[in-house]
Amino acid sequence: MENMIYLDHAASSPLRPEVWKAMAEVVGTADFNAASMHACGRGALEILELARADIAEAVGASRGEVFFTAGGTASNNVAILGFARRRLAERPLLVTTAIEHKAVLQAARQAAREGADLEVLPVDEHGQVAPAALDAVLASATGRATLVSIMWANNEVGTIQPIPELVEIAHRHGALFHSDAVQGFGKLDMRRETAPVDMLTATAHKLGGPVGIGVLVCRRGTGLEPLVFGGTQERGVWPGTQNPIGAVGFARAVQLCVAERASHIPHFVSLRESLTARFLDEVPGLVIHAGGAALRLPNLLSVGIPACDQATLLVALDMEGVAVSSGSACSSGSASASHVLNAMGIGNEEDYSVVRLSFGPGTSDEEVRIAGNAVVSAVTSARTAFAT
Repeated sequence: MENMIYLDHAASSPLRPEVWKAMAEVVGTADFNAASMHACGRGALEILELARADIAEAVGASRGEVFFTAGGTASNNVAILGFARRRLAERPLLVTTAIEHKAVLQAARQAAREGADLEVLPVDEHGQVAPAALDAVLASATGRATLVSIMWANNEVGTIQPIPELVEIAHRHGALFHSDAVQGFGKLDMRRETAPVDMLTATAHKLGGPVGIGVLVCRRGTGLEPLVFGGTQERGVWPGTQNPIGAVGFARAVQLCVAERASHIPHFVSLRESLTARFLDEVPGLVIHAGGAALRLPNLLSVGIPACDQATLLVALDMEGVAVSSGSACSSGSASASHVLNAMGIGNEEDYSVVRLSFGPGTSDEEVRIAGNAVVSAVTSARTAFAT
């Protein structure tokens, strides 16, 4: 929205002009059914496959290992339920963590209801899983059909997991490894030579691409049971009419993120650290979530503010023209925090407010300065409201 300072890119990053341009250029060529045998359909299919190849290149996969879906939630469900249902006769084991996105946790719990075994690993106060904990679980499950699903970077607090080390542990025990990479995709190096995951979930709208299209990158031979039936598109993994225009936008967004990563990351870190220093100096009692994590997303800062009315805080920020998120934190008067904060052992006290600020390619120093002013002012107002 015009004149709004948008610092909620972790929720969705607005469509980039370059992406819009790339999509507009294929209108009239790609807006046909890519499964049709006539020339129009063949043209749409060619565009779809070129986009697929561009995304595959970014992660070091082959074109045939990239499956387009409706988004991150769809990809996570296909990976987890597709793996489990294909192997139910073997009573498969699913291993995940307590801070996963609900698309992973709820899919895993559904698989458990259907006959799979489920192990949920704890995390420390910074949101990090201990590799030794994964090793111990898998050591007792050697020989079983096992899928480990651990997110690359957390969407609420930004903790980055040691994915290469965790993948090595999983493969050593014969387990497959899936990662929900939605938050880190395009910002982190996810090439297979860096971390050879077996399945990876990503979505376009976190990168400045279009809403409603995601991918599951799946190593050949993994074997997944489809969740949706009625077509052969995406080799039956996610059937239904494909979206070539969305795929073009997704591919262009990925290309931009990869090309600009070296320049954007230092800028994001500078914005994050300047806000961190200011908040710690000007907001008494403020907590930096995952501040002690070995690695964090460069563009995300989540803070906790005790004795602060959440509703008053968010309304004040919105009125000041600053768009941020409260994460999944507790609302005023509730004793329960988000499942992520709860797993980290923080934020359980009454009226513990959360503000998550996340930056995008166009976020400026001046916008962050103004937003910082607004947060400090809004906290003062919200604490006054809480005290009365």
